[in-house]
Amino acid sequence: MRNALDLLLKSVEREMSACPWENPNVYADFTAQTYYYVCHSTRLLGLAAGRCRVDRDVLHRRFVRHIGEEKLHERLALNDLHGLGMKLEDFPERSITRAFYESQYYKIEHVDPTALLGYILLLEGVAVSLGAELHQRVERAHGKQCANFWRVHAEEDIDHLPKAFAQVEALSASQKNHILINMVQSADLYRQIIAQAAGSQRTDSGKRAA
Repeated sequence: MRNALDLLLKSVEREMSACPWENPNVYADFTAQTYYYVCHSTRLLGLAAGRCRVDRDVLHRRFVRHIGEEKLHERLALNDLHGLGMKLEDFPERSITRAFYESQYYKIEHVDPTALLGYILLLEGVAVSLGAELHQRVERAHGKQCANFWRVHAEEDIDHLPKAFAQVEALSASQKNHILINMVQSADLYRQIIAQAAGSQRTDSGKRAA
């Protein structure tokens, strides 16, 4: 599972490295999309916790603990957006962002609540492997007041990732397969969120030219 995540993170890294984070419109768009999907983090964890059978009590308690770790993290993204001098309503939620988190509700309800770990592993892997570099780029370009989301997650998720892998190892082969499928799907959608944010640079340039 770790090798699969490492390969997916390399593909995400290529998209992130090419993205012009120094452009305020690009970073603002991405930060707004981050706010929209992070709003669902605690809700997804709560739903997954509730769907865990009694004989999966370790995983149930893991999801419950994780709710506290993710509480109000969407406000970090919103504050970063405000630090840029931007308003959330100027960056509507994209369809790809909705697909990113809405699919998790389906998997929890109709596939297996353990599948959510694929989404979690991908996002925490991004924070641990790529978050520090993105934090530095954003802080250099836009200031500390715009980089708190990435600073916090680059620091805190280092401890979360090995715990998540430990939980995965205790699961069945079919559950691990659900997690892997979700991890790949989540990486594909996350890359599209980045790519569409990068595309907002072209939109912004077109508006200025007009």
